[in-house]
Amino acid sequence: MKGTVLAVETGPATRRAALVRDGVLEGVEIDRLDETRPLPGAIYRCRITGLVPGIGAATADMGGGITGFFPDATGLTAGQSLLVEVRREAEGEKAARLSPALQLRSAHLVLTPARPGINVSRKITDPAQRTRLHAAIAPCAPHGGFVIRTEAADIPTETLQAEAAALTRRLAALAADPTPGLRAPAADAVTRLLKRAGRIDSILADDPALPPLPADPAPRHDPAPFETLDLDAALAALLSPRHDLTEGWVSVDPTPALVAVDVNTGTAAGGNAALRVNLDAARTIPRLLSLRKLGGLVVVDFAGTPTTDERHRLHAAFRQAAADYLDGASVFGWGPAGLLEAVCRRPGRPLALLLSEDVR
Repeated sequence: MKGTVLAVETGPATRRAALVRDGVLEGVEIDRLDETRPLPGAIYRCRITGLVPGIGAATADMGGGITGFFPDATGLTAGQSLLVEVRREAEGEKAARLSPALQLRSAHLVLTPARPGINVSRKITDPAQRTRLHAAIAPCAPHGGFVIRTEAADIPTETLQAEAAALTRRLAALAADPTPGLRAPAADAVTRLLKRAGRIDSILADDPALPPLPADPAPRHDPAPFETLDLDAALAALLSPRHDLTEGWVSVDPTPALVAVDVNTGTAAGGNAALRVNLDAARTIPRLLSLRKLGGLVVVDFAGTPTTDERHRLHAAFRQAAADYLDGASVFGWGPAGLLEAVCRRPGRPLALLLSEDVR
């Protein structure tokens, strides 16, 4: 199916959403309908229960018997009550990771109470437009910092100021109750996909009236959209470390310390075969990491021994793809062992674990 398709399917225990662009799976999100654990993006009121000497961390009571963890306790004191955002859900014996740096989003703005100042998206390059946007939000800045998103470029000043005021009121409402507990849930699967989807050409859903679905384009009823688009097979293929490229393949192997990626040329032949495969891999690996929901330190062993010029091209291709698919990605470059090194934020539970819990 051509164009960008959003598929949404709800079962007894889960809701699954997938984004398919020109027949290629670009994103997938899965929610458990009975989820009670703190998920990334959720906002809680918590109370600092203790500082952890030696590592500069802190623990917190999030209400309901849930414990959170601050890896950086700078500025925190025992007994302090504050609003926090969940950055990483609990894993094994590790508590949910928390941050006091909230981010409240609207269509065109992000309110950052812990980070004062006004930051205009770098993708807005017109100096006059940047000046206008900065001046529009400046009167609202005393209530906290703002990020002006790319989508705000042509939005009237009055609309932006109304959004800023609404975000400020929302922050005040979240902070009103001093008792620990959940204040705002994490975004659902559909909303998370829509945030990075861009233009959508069609929507297939087994429940077209599902509230998060946009009205345009009008959702079309499909009792089994994942079957229609053959998405179950695509998801099953992602459980294998190996992913075939146009030529050659990559092997993606997560470990507790890092994600190791190995690029193989396979039977690719002819001039610049290794470079062709490596460039394809550099553009593909960030998408695979996003789909499999892997993050942390990533090291890539490209095929052969890339020349200095080839290293520059591979670094640029990987960096561009990482910007498109990975949150909080930093591509460091080439390490002393000849491996490309990068880090990106872990987006939650790995896909393999989500699929193992996906009882439909």
